[in-house]
Amino acid sequence: MNLRFGLLGPVQVRRNDRPVPLGTPKQRALLTALLLEPNRVVSIDRLIMALWDEEPPCSAVANVRTYVNRLRSTLGEGDRLTARPPGYVLAVRAGELDVAEFADALRQGRRSLSAGRPEEALRHLSSALARWRGAPAEDVPRSAALGPRLDALAEQRCLALEALAEARLMLGEHADVLAELHETVAAHPTRERLWGALMLASYRTGDPAAALAAYGQARAFLAQELGVEPGPELAELHRSILNRDPALRAVPAPSAPGPSRPAPTSKAAPLTAPGCLVGRDLELKEVVAAITASAPRPVAVHGPAGVGKSALALAAVRAAAPHFPGGVLHVDLRALPRPGAYETLARLLSLLGLADDEIAPDLDDAALQFRTATAAGRVLVLLDNVTGEGQLRPLVGASPDYRFVITSRTVLAALDDVDHLPLAPLTDDAACELLARLCGRDRIDPEQVRRVTRLCDNLPLALRIAGKRLAVRREWTMAAFADMLADEEHRLDLLTCGDLSVRGALDLDYQALRQCGGTAAGSALALFHRLGERGMAGCGPAAAAELLGCDRRTASAALGVLADLRLMEPLTLGHYRMNGLTRLYAAQMASCPDRRAHRD
Repeated sequence: MNLRFGLLGPVQVRRNDRPVPLGTPKQRALLTALLLEPNRVVSIDRLIMALWDEEPPCSAVANVRTYVNRLRSTLGEGDRLTARPPGYVLAVRAGELDVAEFADALRQGRRSLSAGRPEEALRHLSSALARWRGAPAEDVPRSAALGPRLDALAEQRCLALEALAEARLMLGEHADVLAELHETVAAHPTRERLWGALMLASYRTGDPAAALAAYGQARAFLAQELGVEPGPELAELHRSILNRDPALRAVPAPSAPGPSRPAPTSKAAPLTAPGCLVGRDLELKEVVAAITASAPRPVAVHGPAGVGKSALALAAVRAAAPHFPGGVLHVDLRALPRPGAYETLARLLSLLGLADDEIAPDLDDAALQFRTATAAGRVLVLLDNVTGEGQLRPLVGASPDYRFVITSRTVLAALDDVDHLPLAPLTDDAACELLARLCGRDRIDPEQVRRVTRLCDNLPLALRIAGKRLAVRREWTMAAFADMLADEEHRLDLLTCGDLSVRGALDLDYQALRQCGGTAAGSALALFHRLGERGMAGCGPAAAAELLGCDRRTASAALGVLADLRLMEPLTLGHYRMNGLTRLYAAQMASCPDRRAHRD
């Protein structure tokens, strides 16, 4: 039996390509809540919150069970929707959910765009947007629990539209994209990147008056509806158009270089850092200074999940790019199916223009190819989300003419001649400034902003998500959002926006812990669960030994593993602590039903 689930428009289920009737709005809301977290347990309490905004009826639990039974019968597969304490899980297979397909195509499109391959990006992004049939789950009542999740999907659609416009401008389709941009801007008038694309397309088609008029319309709308002025990027584009800046001229779309004349992607498209970079001036200067120093030394930026390592590295690479005539190459190892040393080299060679069948199948030969391809000029390489030294050894230090910036959760201590830069959460002032830039200064209540930043642990990822949520939900006051975040049961749910997720970032560390072998890793996993069960944020070897029922040496080793994976941070000698968001994540993992299979 073939099932297809759809949330990108009216909620739909198709069985063998025929629509399935889904019943009442409450039953569709239940299905929506389950599809927003496919293959994961959704508790009955959270399902009730998704179905009833007001005080739920006394029969709410019984009603949920009735809706589940009806939905199970509707789906026609008994093992699709199963009870698993404390709620239910809906099994969704690969290729069955339009949200997952959209997210995957969007991810590939944005990755291709960053790599300077606009034709490939256009293909992926068009495929992503073709899956939309309307507003997300538009036939489902917007409860306080469902609304933010669905708004996050709408935000991702806007990101796809912005990326699509950028790809088409890179391809020189300025005249062709104008009509579509006018329609898109009319539908999403608060999106400054879309206004910028419209201004740029108008200017490049020889109509600077229309470009300036578009800026005036954007400014008037933002002032009237949001009470804010255009952001610095849009204002700078406006100034450049007024000055007829030669840099605004269209750049020919990059053609695929042949193997004999490789061209790094940075020559086609500059790297862009995600979001605002705030409070990192000293770290940025340090990385740029190390990159551009005369003695070549790789720079490794390390820190816990969500601390902003990639944003800092990308900003540094952008700043240093003019010093590298050979170009800039960027590989996110997390995006590789098998992120080993050879796969990293193969990806770098493909960025330099080599076809798959031209890349040597042997690691040493591929390394030689890379040295040969980059011998003509100094090259800067950014390797993002490295998980171990073995991914880098064949690359780092192999040639004096290219340099590396590396980001990782763990300290890559076994690498020689590397400058290690630890990255900590933002200071209180920097965290407040970042949130203000993201959601608008008109929303700022100093006391409530402090509450939000503290509940986000001053982590840039959490603050970035919070800022985006507040920017979209203009009806939320800062105090109301702080109150929502203060509810520990739902804080991690609120800190999710499309493919940005604090829980998702922590999942990577947790899965790494589960996959570690050895006694110490097993004890570390058990300790993480014990801490989660008790809601404890910190402990030392003595307390850990008591929790595990073992000796202090074993407990110290377990704490060391958690610290290596950045699930805990050493504060003083013999004391470790996890931040508030990791503590909440540990509590959820401790109560997860499938955890029993992994405890000691």
